[in-house]
Amino acid sequence: MIISTIRRRIGEMKLRNKLMFSYFVASIIPTIVIGVTIYHLSAKSVEDASREFASMYISQATTNLNDFVDRYNRSTRSVLLETDIMGILNKRNPLTMEESIETQTMISRYFGRVSMEYPEVETVMLVSAGGTIYHYTKDPDKVNTDRLLEQVWYKRIQESETALFITPVHDKSYYGKSKDDATFTVGRILRNYNGSYAGMILLDMDPAHLINLNEDFLMLGNRYNIKMIITNDEGELIYHSDGATGKTAWKDIIADKYFADLSGTGKANIVLSKDADDGRLRIITEIPLKNLLATISNIKHVTIWSIMVFLFFIALLSILFSYKITKPVLNLRRSMKQVELGNYTSLIQTPLANDEISNLVKSYNKMIVKIKELIEDVYLAGLKRKQAQFLALQAQINPHMLYNTLESIRMRAVVKEQDDIAEMIKILARMFRHSLGKQHKHNLVMHEVEYAANFLFLQNIRYDNRFVLDVRLSDRVLDTSIIPLVFQPIIENSIKHGFHNYESQLHITIEEELTESGDVLIRITDDGFSMTADKALEINELLCLSDSGGMYQSTDEGNADGGIGLYNIAERLRLQYGETYVLRVRSDEEAGTVVEMRIPLQDDIEGELS
Repeated sequence: MIISTIRRRIGEMKLRNKLMFSYFVASIIPTIVIGVTIYHLSAKSVEDASREFASMYISQATTNLNDFVDRYNRSTRSVLLETDIMGILNKRNPLTMEESIETQTMISRYFGRVSMEYPEVETVMLVSAGGTIYHYTKDPDKVNTDRLLEQVWYKRIQESETALFITPVHDKSYYGKSKDDATFTVGRILRNYNGSYAGMILLDMDPAHLINLNEDFLMLGNRYNIKMIITNDEGELIYHSDGATGKTAWKDIIADKYFADLSGTGKANIVLSKDADDGRLRIITEIPLKNLLATISNIKHVTIWSIMVFLFFIALLSILFSYKITKPVLNLRRSMKQVELGNYTSLIQTPLANDEISNLVKSYNKMIVKIKELIEDVYLAGLKRKQAQFLALQAQINPHMLYNTLESIRMRAVVKEQDDIAEMIKILARMFRHSLGKQHKHNLVMHEVEYAANFLFLQNIRYDNRFVLDVRLSDRVLDTSIIPLVFQPIIENSIKHGFHNYESQLHITIEEELTESGDVLIRITDDGFSMTADKALEINELLCLSDSGGMYQSTDEGNADGGIGLYNIAERLRLQYGETYVLRVRSDEEAGTVVEMRIPLQDDIEGELS
């Protein structure tokens, strides 16, 4: 399916695009394959080297952590050798004033020795068997013993069976001042020689002091954004490098379990882990691959720029060669488009080369010349046929009496003092003169209006002024050219078919409507008896025969004055202006009958037909 779609798309491409596409494919695919291969090999090499570095990094951290555990294992065990301290812790009875002062003195000396020997320790606490808590802090702060006893981690270590313990990192909510800071606690359950419980020693420290790497490792860790965490065997967080370096607040790390994203290996990171303190502690290290691969980003950029420059030269060469090959074909295509539009005047310049395309252009030019000659012959014959048809249609409605004969009759009426008859003959002569004299002259809309007004004048003499003509045409439309004898037949139909009530007047309106295409729609409306919708449909079907170029033949004499007249007008409109200029009839119950004709809104068109 995919292959067939690609083949179809390629088949639909233009010739020039096909040449360019094939040249691109043949040139760029090997370049891209070589560039991508080199980049991936380089990235693999850097990744392998980074894994080795991460292994060394975590190995040193493990050694450092084991040393930390051994050191504080010895330091907390040394309390057992302090006879005085152990004696104080084992006392369960209340102390006298002198014993209390002596006890505080001994405890303070011990705390001082621990503080000097272990400067990273922030707080030292001793818990006696009776539950009394003695503490010392370097900062001017105090431990709230009641809150200490409520800490979850404190309750857990009381139940622990392990002598030495390291608590998860926790807050300092049991302190008086530095409650928002974080710490972890190293301690030991103290027991007497007989195994009885003697108390505990607790050492609070900043988590940053748990791992002390040398400067080279720290510099590389910052450079590659290496993250390190330490958890106990239950997965609880003891150390996080982001918290130790200040990148993330400890409270956020503790609350959100920030270390959870290091629990597995992802495609974007290298994650290594190793156990310490015989499996009781676990070190996890994460190195983002994007930081490791930054060292080969220059190779990637050079490769990309090289490919882009290479693409530019390929595009330039392919455009030049494809243009030279396809230019004659494009000229041939453009000429064919002109032929499709009916333009046979322009021939293609023959290329200088004597190849297959040049021979094709020569044959094409000869074919166009021959087609042009044939079309001109057929076109002239068609014009002659159309002119003959036009004259025949014109002759159907032209009167066959000469207006000079009417003038003689009018003069006889004047002699006989028949002024009404003389006026009627005078108007009728003007109408004949109009219909016979417009074959080679301009005929304007105003002339058609005048002719229609003269016709109504004669009808008003007959029907005692029962007809009113309302002309609502602008000067621009009145000065527009139009074929002759189009308004009068329509108005005659209005009188014949719409005037039934002899006691009322028939109003005939001629109005205009300009269209967006620059034409004018002339609408002739009467308020007389309206034809039925079926009759309007029948007449419009007859007019559609005119639009299709058909010839109408009727044997219905009653329809000769109406349908035939409208048909002749529609046929002459089509012959004169084209297929888009039509005549339509519609029935309006409120307005009567409406006849609409569409003509071009131009001032200099000659009315060639009379």
